[in-house]
Amino acid sequence: MAYLVILLILTSVYTFYMGYTDGSNAVATSVATRAIKPRLAIFLGALTQTGTVIVMYLLSQDLSVAATIGKGIVKTEYFSSLTPAFSFVFMLSALTSSILWSALTYVLKQPNSTSHTLLGGIIGAAIAAFGFPSILWKNVLLRIVLMIFLAPLISVAIGYLINKLLRKIVLRAPGGIGKVVKILQCVNMIVISAAISVNDAQKSIGIYLLIASLGIAVIPAKPPFFLICIFAVLLGLGMLFGGYKVIETIGRKLFKIKPFMSLSSQIATGAVMFGASAFGIPISTGQVVSSGVVGIGISERASGVKWITVRKIVIGWVITMPVTIAFGALFFLLTKTIFGGIL
Repeated sequence: MAYLVILLILTSVYTFYMGYTDGSNAVATSVATRAIKPRLAIFLGALTQTGTVIVMYLLSQDLSVAATIGKGIVKTEYFSSLTPAFSFVFMLSALTSSILWSALTYVLKQPNSTSHTLLGGIIGAAIAAFGFPSILWKNVLLRIVLMIFLAPLISVAIGYLINKLLRKIVLRAPGGIGKVVKILQCVNMIVISAAISVNDAQKSIGIYLLIASLGIAVIPAKPPFFLICIFAVLLGLGMLFGGYKVIETIGRKLFKIKPFMSLSSQIATGAVMFGASAFGIPISTGQVVSSGVVGIGISERASGVKWITVRKIVIGWVITMPVTIAFGALFFLLTKTIFGGIL
């Protein structure tokens, strides 16, 4: 039971960090265009994310993103004869590597994907624990690695096209369209908060499913309701504490956006986020939002895009997966050496 408690605490830490770094992506552009005040936006976004997790758990039977993490990365037949101690060391290594890399990038102010951090940690720990054949490589390459590169391109393209379309609509619209755009921004802000929450919460649920598959303790196959409530609250609290930093980067440091551009960004983000969740793809929300803003910037004036900031963000995306795979493997080997006598 002690093993389980430790792993759930680490999962809770990871969940809070997701809220801290990802949650405010939903409100960043609305705040940047002054459609809504920052404090109110962050509060409403946090409340929406918390409520969405609970509603999703109670009403939705489709947790395909969680299933990808829990059963779509490592072949479960490798778990059949493990001791609880060995399983604990495996999960401890995966989660610790994810959290420590996230903390390191935060200190260094280097953009980082919480999704790829987690997935890389699991893959690295599994390779060290069970070997390369234990990984479902086809699934990993198509649903995870490919999306590292494909998701930004799709987001840029959708942001570009939608912004071109909205620009024509706004230019031809009668007076008063500004108020309509402002209202739509606020409505879409709530929708995007829900979309981000659906994908992020399932990552925490996926960790639980993986722990359950390992047989570390006798626990229900589906996470209990009280645990879902904890995850929901932690996502919301993370957003409350980390909101302003994300708003500054997305809303002002990539491209100076106008109200209808914010609306374009929200539509592009919603399309990609809901699409990814429907196909069971754990996706980086920061990647989607920032790429959408870049696409909008290109459609308006490519020279106005802060390409230095873009380059820094892209570097973070590219290095996160290989670094966390290495971290996960190294942590497992180190932990196995320390606890070798009980495995």
